[in-house]
Amino acid sequence: MIKFVQHLNYDKNNYAQIFFWGAVFVFTLIHIIIYVLMPYTCDDYWYMIPLREYCMGIDSTFPSEALWECWLDHYQNDNIRLSNIVFTFTLLLPKIIPSILSGLFVGVMLWQSAKLVGISWRNPLLFVLLLFGVSFLLPWYEQMFTQCFALNYVWATVLTLALALVFWNKHTKNISISILLGVIVGAWHEGFSVPLLVGFITYLALNRREINRQRIAIICAMIVGLLWLISAPGLQANVGYKTNTLQLSVVLGKLIKYHVPLFILLLSVLVAATKKETRKQIIDPIFLSFVSICVTGVLLNIITNVGARTGWMGYLFGIIATLYLCKNFKEQRYNYGKSILKRILIIIISLFLLIHYIVVVYYAVKVKNEVEYVLGQYEKSPDGLVFADVTYDYQALPLVWKKPYFEIFTYDLVMYWKDKYYNDCAKQMRVIPTCLHNADKEIGEKVKGDNPFFIYHGFLYAPIDSSGNYEKMSYYEIDFGCTIKVLKCSNFAFTSTNGENFYFSFPQRATVHRWIGEIEEMNRCE
Repeated sequence: MIKFVQHLNYDKNNYAQIFFWGAVFVFTLIHIIIYVLMPYTCDDYWYMIPLREYCMGIDSTFPSEALWECWLDHYQNDNIRLSNIVFTFTLLLPKIIPSILSGLFVGVMLWQSAKLVGISWRNPLLFVLLLFGVSFLLPWYEQMFTQCFALNYVWATVLTLALALVFWNKHTKNISISILLGVIVGAWHEGFSVPLLVGFITYLALNRREINRQRIAIICAMIVGLLWLISAPGLQANVGYKTNTLQLSVVLGKLIKYHVPLFILLLSVLVAATKKETRKQIIDPIFLSFVSICVTGVLLNIITNVGARTGWMGYLFGIIATLYLCKNFKEQRYNYGKSILKRILIIIISLFLLIHYIVVVYYAVKVKNEVEYVLGQYEKSPDGLVFADVTYDYQALPLVWKKPYFEIFTYDLVMYWKDKYYNDCAKQMRVIPTCLHNADKEIGEKVKGDNPFFIYHGFLYAPIDSSGNYEKMSYYEIDFGCTIKVLKCSNFAFTSTNGENFYFSFPQRATVHRWIGEIEEMNRCE
């Protein structure tokens, strides 16, 4: 009887290990596929412009001067992150190589997060919750499937978590490797090194017995890396340009809109505080270090006028800190027995994630084919005008949560960089829905309010006056029925088949609003 029970337990453990490593493998493989499928876009083209002759195969000579020109320009006017220096070298390789690496690193990031929390195959429910958090609570929709942003955020996460694991591993004694990794992390991306540095200092301040040469060396090495970043005139100029005036409405708006992991973390702390046996978990130095990393990441997002991605460490460590607390709750309060409810939750979450990623891969294939078609038509077009049906973010199923990336032909800077890369702005790319090819004032319905727009099949267009002038960008308060929001509209000129001049207008960041409502009224904002 004892042997039979031992055999059953062995089988259960074996299945649990297969599930854990199988999930890591599938998660990694899917992200490799997505990265391989996704074409160059966004900042990829920005960095490729000085390298265009090499990247296009016009000149096979190693572009040392072009690389130097690229780095110098960004040092003086933008940023000199180590991530972007390494990124320029990846542009010289076949795209499939860095794409495979980026997909692999997503899997490594998942495994590292689990290891930092202390989750193994023995914690299947916490593991699938980590999978869910990494999949849905990080701002993947903000260009994270472009090659440049992969190095800035996915590769940065792998390096950051590697250093965190070294810092909190008492058995790691190689100071030289620690210093090297510390300098690399410090200089890789300030949005990662600053929160991590705060977390390390918090830990040593709360637990002075843990101060040792290796940890001090790591902190000093990170500071050296950060000094490299701070030395760049471009970053110094951007600090003022990209800093928000801290208004309560802006702060609350960002917190509510983006920082769900922070609220989940606060809720878990409140739950822990209600019970005497779990209250001490709140003052665990490692947990408080995780919280300080989370809060610092959130603050970086709040004080900048850049998108949700600046708070990446806030989201990630909000997830990590919550699961770390939950794991200790379970060890303090519960028997780790298998329950039917827990198994059902694991199955439901796993199936949901699998369906989610299958659909994301479908859209990645779709986006790839659309981009290839548009670029082919753009090459033939004398003035850059292309009529094509592409997938806009609000047209994709909400299930994919704006993945992989759909703003390829609606983000003005992306269009500019494409033009600059392919023909040095000799013609301006404009991708117009095919249903507007025969546009006139009769086919569309006039939009209510103070605006010039007609709407046809959900697309906004307006006539251009006889002078040929129109605004490239305009701001409108848009009523979607259920919600009202002030949004920037990007405008693209085109000529219909009857010879009339119009412009197609695309409201930016209206995805969720258009999932739940339709444009009913628009009023101009000055």
